[in-house]
Amino acid sequence: MPSKKQQAIQVAEEALSPEEMIAKELGVSVEVAREIVLLRGFRDLVNEGIGYYLGAKATQSDASEKTEDQRKAVNDIRKSISENLEQMITNGDIKTYKETVEKLKAARKVLSEAMKPFNEKKNPLNRAYKYCVNVAFPDALKELGAPVSPRFSLSDWIAEATKPKKKQA
Repeated sequence: MPSKKQQAIQVAEEALSPEEMIAKELGVSVEVAREIVLLRGFRDLVNEGIGYYLGAKATQSDASEKTEDQRKAVNDIRKSISENLEQMITNGDIKTYKETVEKLKAARKVLSEAMKPFNEKKNPLNRAYKYCVNVAFPDALKELGAPVSPRFSLSDWIAEATKPKKKQA
């Protein structure tokens, strides 16, 4: 009777790799099964990356909605400066200008504080998405045998899909 160590070695030798299990299950060659494993992995990777993008986008949308008053205050002060700048210069009214700039700084600080919790959620999602796009996706495509190379013109289908829509009169 074989020892436990020999039994473990025998079981390990009989164990199938993921590619071999899929090949056996689907009745295809190991090479085809390997391609299936890689494609499924790539599918999952793209799904994860796009999920990070959508999460960051939803967080930004939520932040914009919940900080609308603060953003409006900043925009109103900036608009006031740009509309009255010529008049302030003509009148030599540096005091009003400085007061308005100080109001703008204070409003920006309030907006920054209001955005802080949203940015803490959004920033890691953006970093993860950028990593996927810049590192993980190209590495996975290289593993699939389709390394990414720079393109300087659009393919027909993407040119058609991104063509500006004509406005109807």
